[in-house]
Amino acid sequence: MADDGSTVTDSDIALMMAEKDQNGLRLFLERYGGRIKAYLVKYYSSVLHEGELEEALNAAVYNIWRFADRYHEGKGFLSSWCIRIAQRAAQSIVRREMKYRSKNLEYDVSYDPAGDPPVEETAEGLDQADDPRLENLHRAIETLPSLQRAIIKADLAAGNGLADAGRLAEIYGTSKNSIYVSRSKARENLKKQAEKISRRPAGKRS
Repeated sequence: MADDGSTVTDSDIALMMAEKDQNGLRLFLERYGGRIKAYLVKYYSSVLHEGELEEALNAAVYNIWRFADRYHEGKGFLSSWCIRIAQRAAQSIVRREMKYRSKNLEYDVSYDPAGDPPVEETAEGLDQADDPRLENLHRAIETLPSLQRAIIKADLAAGNGLADAGRLAEIYGTSKNSIYVSRSKARENLKKQAEKISRRPAGKRS
């Protein structure tokens, strides 16, 4: 029995979607649509606009439906698998790869829309709050000038890659070259600030 009291299991829902049964998609959205949207808002609202968050959600749901036959219980909970797909959709927008996946991918049996789960990932997303290095990094980021801070946050949100400079230039009303220069300065400043913070006694880091 599912957490919501339904006798329909996640495996049932995945199978229904794999067979392109619209009821499976409806049940999936009722059970997990809100959770996926909340995940995207929590982890990407600082780097994606409202319309882009909606774009990421739509892309994630589309890929979950499209590749439902790739899911099996060995990949973990259905919710975790879907969160990873949402994460990749959001990262693709930050990197501006939404032209991103050709239709032919559904015929590539080796393609996994969720990718490999990061070591630090939980069923609800990323949870590194207890890592002091991450805490120091976030403190250092907040000391940067606004454009540098925005670029670094976008780069972190992009995952394995850099945020698209053209997209950032358009958002912040500057040139791609300015983004490149600011990114370089941001990395230099970030390294210096992180080193300063890590050398401070614990009680003086707030």
